[in-house]
Amino acid sequence: MKFFDWLISESLQIVQADPEDWEVAEKCEYIAKLSGIRIASNKELSLIAYSDDEPVGAVWAAFTKDDEASQETGEPIYHYDFDVAVLPKFRNGIGLKLIQAAEAKRKEYEEIYNAKAYTRLWVINPKLARVLQMQKYGYNADSEYDDGSAHLVKY
Repeated sequence: MKFFDWLISESLQIVQADPEDWEVAEKCEYIAKLSGIRIASNKELSLIAYSDDEPVGAVWAAFTKDDEASQETGEPIYHYDFDVAVLPKFRNGIGLKLIQAAEAKRKEYEEIYNAKAYTRLWVINPKLARVLQMQKYGYNADSEYDDGSAHLVKY
């Protein structure tokens, strides 16, 4: 285990967002703004990464029915889409931890709705896009762009 991995595991907590905590929500929106992430209006603050009781990253997510895929397969299929933003000085590993937590949330939704779901992300960080396409993370490029960003899909 690398020192930074220990540091993350000892000081980092990822928790479900409290929809009533407007102060924390504003801090998370500031993190998104600093990161150049524009959160779509259909997404809600879902998960928050805390270090020393301060938000350092967050996930905004939407779980919606994909009518076209549902009609094609004859069973309900959902689309899970999320945005991740992390404060610049915490970007060495916390983003991946938030992505893993968000994927665990997708599995919870699949159980709640008793349905299959897929994840589709637009990853603006070229390095992260490459990392997520490694076998252990299981994402595939749906489309890639000249700036290194990519739409990734995970079934």
